[in-house]
Amino acid sequence: MAEERPGVVERAFQIAKSGTVASVADLSAQLEDEGYPNNAHLLKARSIAYQLSRMITESRMSISAPVDN
Repeated sequence: MAEERPGVVERAFQIAKSGTVASVADLSAQLEDEGYPNNAHLLKARSIAYQLSRMITESRMSISAPVDN
């Protein structure tokens, strides 16, 4: 049985957490590439955009942070 695809908002948070995008605009473009058309209106909601932006920043910082041994 095929696995069900996540909804657009759930997928947006997955991408933001991955650290693979630099902005909400990049995230929106990736969603389009993955077959989630017309997602911009969902990501423009202030609370969602703020959460995604913050998550993107935190994820990218953790990826680029040096590891202490």
